[in-house]
Amino acid sequence: MTFRPLCLVALAGLLLQGCATPATGPVIAADEILDGQAKTCTPSAPDFTSAIAADATIAMTNDGWCGVYATEKGGREFALALLANRPAHGQIYVRAINGRSRVEYTPFPRFVGADAFTVTLRPRTAGAAEATLKVAVNVTRGEGVPAEAAPAEKKSTPPARRAPRRPAAR
Repeated sequence: MTFRPLCLVALAGLLLQGCATPATGPVIAADEILDGQAKTCTPSAPDFTSAIAADATIAMTNDGWCGVYATEKGGREFALALLANRPAHGQIYVRAINGRSRVEYTPFPRFVGADAFTVTLRPRTAGAAEATLKVAVNVTRGEGVPAEAAPAEKKSTPPARRAPRRPAAR
């Protein structure tokens, strides 16, 4: 048998392997690793099926990030995300994961309290209107995260006294 027919048989086998029925079960992509997610992360799901604006909430601890998932009416991820109003106490990162858009919020170190931001999402569907996502965030202190250190009190010290100048010798 020559080399060429052997290559053709191997190529045909690889092509047919792509037509095989995939195994059932949840699809978990390699890019959906949840490393760094906050120990407590409770997001609400925004609903864009009947409106072009939605509200979402995130309740989380300050020991990682927490994300809100959003999809277009057709069930696909959005094409683009634009930050309309930035959060005062954290950072935003938007990524497409398994056909959904995930808007991740990471609070600044040791931040505890309320924050909010707004993201404008551009759909993949031509001619569809942009969607607005308003997210309210409540951050509590996570386990193992030290509380905000109180500023150290400054001790007032009197200015140093200088010795009087002596006139230069002539």
